[in-house]
Amino acid sequence: MPQRKSAPTAAAAPERVGPYALAELLRHDRLGDVYAGEGPEGPVRVRVVAGEDDPDRLTAVLDGLAALQHPAVAPVLDQLVDPDGRVAVIGPADHWTLVERRKAAKLDTDTLAPLGCVLLDGLAALHAAGLSHGSVSAAAVGIDASGAPRWEDAGLLPALTRSHMARSLRRAADVADCASMLRDLGRLPPELEAVLDPVASGVPGAIEEAAPLAESWRAALAALDLPVPPPGVRARIPGLLPPAKQPSRATRAVRVAQRRPLPGWARPAAAIALIAAALAIVPVAALTPGGAPLTDRIDAYAPLHKGAQLVYRLSGSGLEGSVTLNVSDVRTIAGELTASVDSTSTLQAGDATLPLGLGGSTIRVRSDGIVRTATGGAVRDLLLPLSPGASWHDHRTGVISVQTVDEQRTVLGPVSVSLAGRTFERCVAVSLRSTTRLAGNQSFTGTGLLWYCPGVGLAMAHLVASDQPLDVTLQSVR
Repeated sequence: MPQRKSAPTAAAAPERVGPYALAELLRHDRLGDVYAGEGPEGPVRVRVVAGEDDPDRLTAVLDGLAALQHPAVAPVLDQLVDPDGRVAVIGPADHWTLVERRKAAKLDTDTLAPLGCVLLDGLAALHAAGLSHGSVSAAAVGIDASGAPRWEDAGLLPALTRSHMARSLRRAADVADCASMLRDLGRLPPELEAVLDPVASGVPGAIEEAAPLAESWRAALAALDLPVPPPGVRARIPGLLPPAKQPSRATRAVRVAQRRPLPGWARPAAAIALIAAALAIVPVAALTPGGAPLTDRIDAYAPLHKGAQLVYRLSGSGLEGSVTLNVSDVRTIAGELTASVDSTSTLQAGDATLPLGLGGSTIRVRSDGIVRTATGGAVRDLLLPLSPGASWHDHRTGVISVQTVDEQRTVLGPVSVSLAGRTFERCVAVSLRSTTRLAGNQSFTGTGLLWYCPGVGLAMAHLVASDQPLDVTLQSVR
């Protein structure tokens, strides 16, 4: 009797964590598994942490990381939990890790010099936010496709092990581990080894905080005439990129085997929606100790000089060109200092379509904030107290062709910004999330980062709407 041929086996669908498809298993370690994945916005890194009796403890740490935006600390783009208590942490995709880079070839001093600055800055930002890394090693340093390094998996190990170690001791352990790692990555000049050795060896009286060690490291680099990136920048280090003909991570990665499904992933209620890649360009967002206000003088962040002229460069979202804002009048109206701002541009799009008041507006300085006129209602660009984590919400109706616009702004922290040939200190970094609702309940969400600086107001912005980025940069002030 002829045997019946079996039907061909269908290719297995990729394993998924919520909206993220897992492509390769990159490694397994004591924290769990790390995958290369693909999300709605492109490649991502997916860290799946083992099941927990109390996953809320870990998601609370992740919420704290979400509030910390620093280029040397990988942002948490999303987090999900499943019924077994496993937590998936979604971050931007890495090109490879520092341990993989070290295996490929030795690191020279010109590479280690800026690397030490960046990693110590990242630890200092974590510690200032009340967090510790807990698993400092070369495997915990991701390197993106441009050669910029950043800490991965910050705070996961202390949360998973329910560490009761004092915060000061956890911070000191981070710093000592980082010093030891930097010392062992390659041969350093004696002057740099002298900075790291006492810290790595636990010599009594040695530096135990990341920020002072970063200062000592920079001072030693300057004395040796080695590259010194300024604090808080996203430093691209060419020496961290793969040598020529180095196999790609995808070639080295282990393909995901057939596994039991990961069921029912969902975002925890406490998790906030983050603004993904846009946040990676923050120059520096070190929170003030204890969430102290940045300033009590809100008028410092408004252009209040009659005749002032601010020229911006716009790029992206189909807009390429410049916009000039002219402060045509400044006077007190109903007890509020009010500036009239006119706009001209080289853009083909009409000025009225420009965001953030770049199409012209009236700016009023109230006792508690800066308010700008906009179609459908007023917008509060800044609101006291300017404390990290403070947020406010504006609702507008009657906007052309839409029903409503809801905007939420959150203060991230103080920054130093270099633009238009000068450096602005004590600028305010603000995140923006905007939801536009059309007829029929259809809605669109936009996100962004805004920087407001003393004397000029808006200095820089990075907006993303419908997956289209728009960058706004102050070019000149007079």
